[in-house]
Amino acid sequence: MLEASGAYALRFEEADGPALYDEGLAGEPRYWPKTSVVAFFLSQAAADFASHVLKEEGVDIGMRTVADEGWEGLTRLAWQPFAIVDDLWIYPNDRVAPAGRLAIHLDPGLAFGTGTHPTTRLCLQWIYRSLKERDAANTTILDFGCGSGILAIAALRLGGRHALGIDIDPLALDAAQQNAARNGVSARMQTRCPPLTADERFDLVVANILAEPLIAHKPTLNYALAVGGRLALSGILEDQAERVRAAFPEFDLALTIDEDWCLLEGGRR
Repeated sequence: MLEASGAYALRFEEADGPALYDEGLAGEPRYWPKTSVVAFFLSQAAADFASHVLKEEGVDIGMRTVADEGWEGLTRLAWQPFAIVDDLWIYPNDRVAPAGRLAIHLDPGLAFGTGTHPTTRLCLQWIYRSLKERDAANTTILDFGCGSGILAIAALRLGGRHALGIDIDPLALDAAQQNAARNGVSARMQTRCPPLTADERFDLVVANILAEPLIAHKPTLNYALAVGGRLALSGILEDQAERVRAAFPEFDLALTIDEDWCLLEGGRR
């Protein structure tokens, strides 16, 4: 009803405590015994209309105004350059890296992926190691759930031949394309919505999403990996790792932990 009334975004929360981390598939809300629904509207008129509709149905509803804080701008101001490994750095677009430093410049916008989250760090470190261990110039990469495009861009800046970023969010695809251009890798990087085509195979496949989507997309990830390729799965909480590993029995997956988050990586058995 809120969506039909013009809600710009919806959030589901545990009504009697802090929101739990959503383990559901993308677009599938997680419900608790007592769930509150928070809807965001871009105008007072739209919020008033939705309030009227729900009150007619006997729904208990409250409303408050949220100030526009310019969240994207504040995020950029607070974000400083940092190293993923000694010779790979992440820089915001408005900062210049010293000569000779390999830096990825990013403007995350509304897309996930700046390198500060443990799962992104784990994936970047895996990409760095993987490309050091193989012929990078002949290596292709699939970034499944690419967000800002940081993983695909890093792989190309480290010498990868070609990368494909897949995401269901048009804002993420826009951000990834802009970031690829900023880093000079547009000619070697494609971005698009799923699905993959039947003949697409990649030497490195990385998926930094969530545990349940990883399990649900296992057939696609398995099929996309070339013979002799390596798979990396992240966005996994420590207590979810064994369940995800069990969903990929064809793979010998090693576990790496950063804070409470995990990366599973390896090749086919």
